[in-house]
Amino acid sequence: MANKKKGPIKNKKKLKQSIFLRFGKYFLILALVLGQFFAAYSIINKNYEAIYSYTKSLMPEERGKAELKEIIVNPAGTNGQRYLLVQLSLELDSIEDQQLIEDNRSKIRNNIIKYLSAKTVSDLIGVQGKEDLRIELVRLINQAINSRSVRNLYYSKYVMQ
Repeated sequence: MANKKKGPIKNKKKLKQSIFLRFGKYFLILALVLGQFFAAYSIINKNYEAIYSYTKSLMPEERGKAELKEIIVNPAGTNGQRYLLVQLSLELDSIEDQQLIEDNRSKIRNNIIKYLSAKTVSDLIGVQGKEDLRIELVRLINQAINSRSVRNLYYSKYVMQ
């Protein structure tokens, strides 16, 4: 009879251990995550001014701007019956990049003219076509100046006749 009573007591101990093992690991993970959160918060809270001034120094105070003259091209497959007129405004990373655009203005215009002349009318019309063209022109200009200076491109004029 003594053996029968010891059996259930051992099973209760195993049950308590298995419950602790089952939930204990989740509690440990939660404690580690909360500890890391508290450590990160206290480090940032102590050094907030230094972090803020460092990140602010990475961004230039004033961005550069550049305007490109009107470009007129005949799209591919139109036999001179249709034309595209675009005038572009560029937003640059910094004011110093304006000189880079100015030094490569002819190369930029030539690359844009060749690129636009190769596009068909269906590639150049519609909202999605204009947006795809805008992204591609940013890439093309950055490639022409061997720098990633152009942050954004805006259409000052966009006329398809």
